[in-house]
Amino acid sequence: MRLSEEDSLHALRSRRLRPGEEVTISNDRSWRGKGRLAGEENGHAVVEVEDVWRIEPPRPEIDVSVAPPKGDRLAWAVQKLSELGVHHLGLMETERSIRFPSANAFARLAVVAREAAMQSAQPKVMEVRGWDGLREALMAMGGVMLHEAGSERLSDVLPADANRIHLLVGPEGGFSDSEVSQARDAGFRIASLGPSILRTETAAVVGAALALARYGRLG
Repeated sequence: MRLSEEDSLHALRSRRLRPGEEVTISNDRSWRGKGRLAGEENGHAVVEVEDVWRIEPPRPEIDVSVAPPKGDRLAWAVQKLSELGVHHLGLMETERSIRFPSANAFARLAVVAREAAMQSAQPKVMEVRGWDGLREALMAMGGVMLHEAGSERLSDVLPADANRIHLLVGPEGGFSDSEVSQARDAGFRIASLGPSILRTETAAVVGAALALARYGRLG
């Protein structure tokens, strides 16, 4: 099996694999496999596949929508959420947003998500997409809005059984009162992560980790 140029770069340059070393492969959908690096042909890694098996998608899917933080903190959040196994990451503008990525930035973030998924052996690469504001994010089924003024904690509002959990994380200034009302009207629960005021990217990672742990996908 001949790997793509991008995957070959990760295997040969980032991980510095050598012929004979074990490799895990995935088609990003429904199967995984393992084999060994056979060598390199014209810059492409060649893997001798030894075994292939079907995988069931992990449940529930954990989706996170976030108002992008500034600087390199967004790329850090994308990397860590992808490592954890978040299914989708949506970026949205809110009333107190301070930035929104360009098309080129989205392309770079997709590379970050892919590399993080490969590094952590996730069976699926987290998709990074943009929402047309909070209103569109709220249309993506009910979930939980993380807000410091929430009277309940995230661990208390997550349902016992679910196919999908959608977490909303606001900007540094938090969601406005009107945005909180919109979320309630859309069926979202309002919950906090405790008394501390966390940065946007920290809240996104902590919220995702707590949700994954709640359903036995972490910890």
